[in-house]
Amino acid sequence: MRAVRFLLIILLISLLATAYASDVAEDRGAMGLAQALKRLDIVESVLHTGAHPDDENSSLLAWLSRGQGVRTAYLSATRGDGGQNLLGTELFEPLGVIRSEELLAARRFDHAQQFFTPNFDFGFSKTASETLGKWGRDNLLADYVRVIRQFRPEIVISRFNGTPTDGHGHHQASGIITAEAFKAAADAAFCPECGKPWQAKKLYVNLMEPGQRGQAPPQPPPVTRPSISINVGEFDLDLGRSYNEIAIEGRSLHRSQGQGGAREKGPRTTRLSLINKTVDVSETAEIFSGTLYKLPDLGRLEPALGTDLNTLEQKITAIREKAHVAHGSDLLPDLADAIRLLKQIRSRASNEHVQFLLNLKEPDFHEAARLAAGLVVDVMTSDSTVVPGQEFTLSVDIINGGPHDFATAKTSPQLPPGWDAEFLEKSGSLAAGGKLTQRFKVKVSANAPFTQPYWLQKPRSGDRFQWPQGSAVNMPFDPALLDTNVEVMYQGTPIEIRQPAQFRRIDSLYGEQRSLLNIVPALSLRVFPDIGIVPIAGNRKKDFTVSVESQSPNAVETEVRLLVPPGWTVTPQAQTVKFARKGEKASVPFSVTVPAVAGDFKVDAVAKLGNQEFKTGYQIIAYPHIETHYIYSPAEAKVEVFDIKTLATTIGYVDGAGDTVPDALRQLGASVTMLSSQDLATADLSKFQTIILGVRAYAVRDDLRAYNSRLMDYVKNGGTLISQYNRRGEIRDAQYGPYPYTINDNTRVTDELAPVKILDPANSLMNVPNKITDKDFDGWVQERGTYFLEKWDPQYKPLLESNDPGEPPRDGGLVVAKYGKGTYIYTGYVFFRELPAGVKGAFRLFANLVSVEN
Repeated sequence: MRAVRFLLIILLISLLATAYASDVAEDRGAMGLAQALKRLDIVESVLHTGAHPDDENSSLLAWLSRGQGVRTAYLSATRGDGGQNLLGTELFEPLGVIRSEELLAARRFDHAQQFFTPNFDFGFSKTASETLGKWGRDNLLADYVRVIRQFRPEIVISRFNGTPTDGHGHHQASGIITAEAFKAAADAAFCPECGKPWQAKKLYVNLMEPGQRGQAPPQPPPVTRPSISINVGEFDLDLGRSYNEIAIEGRSLHRSQGQGGAREKGPRTTRLSLINKTVDVSETAEIFSGTLYKLPDLGRLEPALGTDLNTLEQKITAIREKAHVAHGSDLLPDLADAIRLLKQIRSRASNEHVQFLLNLKEPDFHEAARLAAGLVVDVMTSDSTVVPGQEFTLSVDIINGGPHDFATAKTSPQLPPGWDAEFLEKSGSLAAGGKLTQRFKVKVSANAPFTQPYWLQKPRSGDRFQWPQGSAVNMPFDPALLDTNVEVMYQGTPIEIRQPAQFRRIDSLYGEQRSLLNIVPALSLRVFPDIGIVPIAGNRKKDFTVSVESQSPNAVETEVRLLVPPGWTVTPQAQTVKFARKGEKASVPFSVTVPAVAGDFKVDAVAKLGNQEFKTGYQIIAYPHIETHYIYSPAEAKVEVFDIKTLATTIGYVDGAGDTVPDALRQLGASVTMLSSQDLATADLSKFQTIILGVRAYAVRDDLRAYNSRLMDYVKNGGTLISQYNRRGEIRDAQYGPYPYTINDNTRVTDELAPVKILDPANSLMNVPNKITDKDFDGWVQERGTYFLEKWDPQYKPLLESNDPGEPPRDGGLVVAKYGKGTYIYTGYVFFRELPAGVKGAFRLFANLVSVEN
C-alpha cells in the first residue's frame, strides 16, 4: 500500500511539472520557447520555505526558475487565513482561499510551484513556542518532511533562521522546522508514511529585510555568516526585462494584502548563507556546486546511461545554438529526435531517482516542441457550473499556427469516475495555419461530489485542517475537474499537450473572462443574517431571509422552510419558489418570534425538490485576478439571546479595507448608512448619532483623508466618531484625530484569552447602556487587539489595559477624548473579527461605544 501511495505522489508531482499552457506572456511564443529550451537539460531543484503567502523571495524564485531553468517551489506553512483583507469582507477560511489563489497567480509569473501544509494561520504570534504549541512541533516537522520527500530538492532555502530576529512566531517556527526537516527527511524511521526518505544536499538561509519580518519587539541582528550574492535583477534578453521585474508583477497580485510594488529595473542583490550541507563544498561556493544540475549528472547515479545522457545533452546544446527568434519551427525535427532519445533513456533507467527525474523532465520537451510547432490547445465547456447528472458540451480546438502540416491528433478527455462522453463531430484540419475542432457531449455522474477546496471538506481540528483521504495533499487545490490530453503526431513522435476545460464568458468592460468547471448543487441555500442577535429584554422578533439560488438547467419549483427551536414561532411556515432558468435567485423572508430565554440557538433552512432535500449553500469566492471557488456550509444561522441594549438609532459608516461591522450593527436595531465620497464632501453629517470608520480606512480611502476636517467638525459640533485601527506604516505620522497620537504597528495583544483590565470602571462607556465586566472579555477569537496607540495627547483617556504573557501592560487599545461638544474614540480592539463571530461581550462593548450621548 505504501508503494502505491508513493507512486501516486510521483504522479501528482508529474502533474504539477506538466503545467498547463500559461497565460503569462513569458510562456507564450518566442519568449516561451526560449524559456522551455533553457529548462530542457536542467535537473536541478530548489525548495524555498516560509510561513505565509508573501514571505517568499519572489525575485529569487524567478531568477532560479526563469533565469536558471531550475525546478523551483515555495512551501508556505499556512494559507494566510488569519490575516487581514484589503479586497473585501472575507476572513479566516475564505481569506485562505483567496491567498492560496494569489500565490498561484504569483507563481505563474515566477514559474515556481506551490506547496502548503495543513496548518491554520491563527493570527499574529510573538514566539515560536506558541506557534509550535498550537500546530504541534512533530506535526509541522512531518508536514515539511512530506513536502521535501515529495519534491526531492537538491537545495533547500529557508526564508527564516528560526530565531527571534525573524519577528513573527510563525516565521521563527518555519526557520526552526526547515533546519530540522533538512535532516529528518533523510531518516527512514521518521514518518514512514510521509514518503521515501530524501536527503537534500545544501540548506541555505535567505533572510528578509528587517521591515519585512512582521516583527515583534526589536531584536538584535542575526549572526552574520559567509554568504553568496545573487543578482536577481539580472536582465533577460529573451524576456525583455529582469527577473525582479517579472517577480514583482506577480507579487503585486497579493492584492488582499496590498503587496503592489514598483518593478525596479537594474541590479538587485539577494544573499544566501549556507547553514548545512551533505556535500564537500565551501560556504561561498556557487549555489549549484555539489548537486545534480544537468542531465549528464544523472550518470553518477546510473553510469550505464552516461553515454546516452551526454548525447542528449549535445542535442540540446545544438538545438539552442540553432534557435532563432523568427524561425522557432525549424527546431521541431530536432526536438522530436530529442524526445525519442529521452524516452529511450527513460525506458532503460533502473535507478528509481533517475526515473523520477526523467518522468518530470519529459513534459519540458513536449512543451518546447509544442511552442516550436506553434500548436495551441483550447478546451471549453458550454457551462461554468454543472449539477450532478447534467449534460454539457465540451469543445476541443487544436490550432496549428506554424508552417508544419500534421495529419493526426488524438484527443482524450480525462473524465472523472462515473462520467460519460460521446463524440459528436469534428471539423477543420491541422494543416499549416488551420484549426481542428472536436465536440463531445459529456454527462456528469449522478452522484458527483461538489467542487470545493479539499482542505475545507472537513471541519478544522483546532489550528490544523483535516485533509480527506485521497486529496491532493500539500497542493494548493485539487487538480482541475476536467482535463483533456491531446497528442499531435509529428514524424512518428507524439507531441503531448494537456489542457483543463474552461468556461468562457465575455464581459463588456473586461473582455474575455475564463473559469474552470465546477460541480454545484441544483439548489443552494444561505440564511441571512448568519448571526442573529436578540436582546432578551427588547424586541424579540427577528427577520431572516433565505437566499436560494438555482443551478438546475431546467425550470424547477421548490418549497422553502425555516426550521426553528421548540417554542419559537416562524411566519410563514413555508414558501413556494419557482425558478424559470439556471442562475436565478430568490430571497425568501421569514419572521421569527423568540421566547425570553437566554442562550445560543440555531435556525436551519431546507428546500425540497422532488424527493431531495437541500440543506447547504455555497459562498462564491470570485475576484478578477484569481480563479472562482465555492465554499460550502450548512444553511443555518446562529441566534444568540442575551442581555444587550443600545441607544444608537442612526449610524454612518465609512467603509475601510473591508469588514462586516455594519451588518453586526444592524443586528442591534440601528439604521446604518454607508457613507460615499459625496456624503463625506457635502452631506449633513449631524443627522448621524455616531459615525464609524472601517478598519484601515485612512489607508484605503483618499476621500476620507481629504475630508477629514469635516469629520472633526462633526465631532466638535456634538457627534461621536469611532476610528477602528489604522497602521502607522500606511498613514505614517499623519494626524487624523482631534489631538495628536502615534500608532505602534508592533503593539498588539495576540492572546485572545489575555486578561483585560477596565481602567475607569465609572466611565459611561463602561456602563451605558451595558455594564461591562470581566465576563464580557470571555470567548473572544484570534486576538484581543492590534495596532494600539503608543503615545497620545493627555486629552485622550485610556479605558482598557491588556497584555500578552511576559509583556508590559498595553493601554492604547481603546482611548476616548472629548472634542468640542462631541466624542472621539480610537480602538485597536478587533471588533471586525469579534462581531461577525457573535462574541457577546464584544457586541455589548461596541453597543456602548456607538451609544454615546453628547
